[in-house]
Amino acid sequence: MQNGIQVFLGGMVGSLLRYIVQVYTNTSVMLWVVNILGSFVLGSLNGYFLKKDKPLKLFLTTGMMGAFTTFSTFTGNWFSLLNEHFLIGIVYAISMTLACFTAASIGYCMNRGKLTWNG
Repeated sequence: MQNGIQVFLGGMVGSLLRYIVQVYTNTSVMLWVVNILGSFVLGSLNGYFLKKDKPLKLFLTTGMMGAFTTFSTFTGNWFSLLNEHFLIGIVYAISMTLACFTAASIGYCMNRGKLTWNG
């Protein structure tokens, strides 16, 4: 039950943070900001929690970052773009995915304490 409460409370914080970003940007920019920033933070947290005690891990990762990032809205925009301009939709999906993966990798490596993937 305690784990569920951590995820619930983290989700409240993450969704509020996403709303704040949305207030100051349009939907397209908001998606890039929350997904790339969220990927970086999630990668950072996963690297950090490799070496540290994990009492806040569910709150911060599954709850807060899960609610802050928005894969479903990204997917909805992607399908809209595919219907309107197929090539732009493909470029959008690949570039968003690569940007998020790169941000998560940088965050993970920085907070793991090593700038390489090797042990």
